Amino acid sequence: MSESDATADADRPGEPVRYGEGAEGFPHGSKYPLFVGGGMFFTALGLVWLPVLVVGIPVLLYGIGGWTWEYTVLEYERGVVPEQKRQLLGIETGLLSAYVFVLGEILIFLAVFVSWFYLRAQRSGSFPGAADLPAPNLALGAAMTGSMLVGSLALYVGRRAIQRGDRGRFIAGYTVTTVAGLVFLLLLGVEYADMLASGFDWTDGPYGSTYFTLTGLHALHLVGGLGMLAVVLGRAWLRGHFSADRNLMPRTTEVYWHFLTLVSVLVLAFVYLPTN
Repeated sequence: MSESDATADADRPGEPVRYGEGAEGFPHGSKYPLFVGGGMFFTALGLVWLPVLVVGIPVLLYGIGGWTWEYTVLEYERGVVPEQKRQLLGIETGLLSAYVFVLGEILIFLAVFVSWFYLRAQRSGSFPGAADLPAPNLALGAAMTGSMLVGSLALYVGRRAIQRGDRGRFIAGYTVTTVAGLVFLLLLGVEYADMLASGFDWTDGPYGSTYFTLTGLHALHLVGGLGMLAVVLGRAWLRGHFSADRNLMPRTTEVYWHFLTLVSVLVLAFVYLPTN
């Protein structure tokens, strides 16, 4: 490699210059999986004995944060491409893992939707059965779904941009999606506030428990999606990460967000529209 080529590589942090070391495909050992496992154990134990949560939650957060920093930031800047970031079946294993993860999440939501459909069938299509139980606000539901669709479109534009090396449009697209996600949570908060003010909550029979479980589960997953967007934007803004050659995390984040948008469309179609 010539001196000019070496200088060019140095000016592009994170370009794939070497592959993972070690027969197992990982570039180095890491202490953080131990902290994640221990944190998960003590957090689960804390659900039985609450004082243990004081230990479990901080250890879990430390492990997740450290592992994320090590795997996404440090390895990127060292130019390491470990084996698990290479390809399987013609797809990068990181992207394939995102698809498998989303498939598992779809099964979770499918179980809740089946519960909703079963309750409607048991009541001959009249659900909620009691006239005094409020229906979700259709306008808010449509606005929330619209914000998710805008977010998906912005991610698509941003991902296409970084694959062309256009970092400005990439950052703009992912920023728009972050704002769209925050708008969704704000609108859902308004929806919840209105329902709680009317005396309706998750303890109001099968209707209340199923509605709040479904929408609350979606909201929790959306918070996770916003966390992924925050990591992507933080890396892009603060560390200068991502290029036309290396953009795996933006793509996995896009896959996850499209899944959230799909759930939002289904909630609008099968929960908001029939009850109104």
